[in-house]
Amino acid sequence: MGNLELHAEAIPTTTLTAEAAQNYRVEPAADRGLLQVTVLKRERGAAAIPARVYAGAMNRNNLTISIPLREVNDGKAVYYLGEFRLTPPDELRFLVNANVLGTALKTEFKQKFP
Repeated sequence: MGNLELHAEAIPTTTLTAEAAQNYRVEPAADRGLLQVTVLKRERGAAAIPARVYAGAMNRNNLTISIPLREVNDGKAVYYLGEFRLTPPDELRFLVNANVLGTALKTEFKQKFP
């Protein structure tokens, strides 16, 4: 939307390195996933910027999963992390909404968890 981009990815927490898990304050487990959301301002250097971000997912049985997000600011970038429960094997459909100074951004994607 304009000069803004919304990026989101979901991974099993077991794929995190020990260092990443410690930095993200996440306890890796087979029944937990991690959603990472970033809003970029497309300018020279594409800086990650603060936003109001909301996320959720639906499983194969159309059960809704709310994913509370926490803001992480590492001094260079701002991003949002949310943990959610998994019941592998599963496929989740993620819905992510963000708002930056009145500009609404939305993305939807599916992710399989073996």
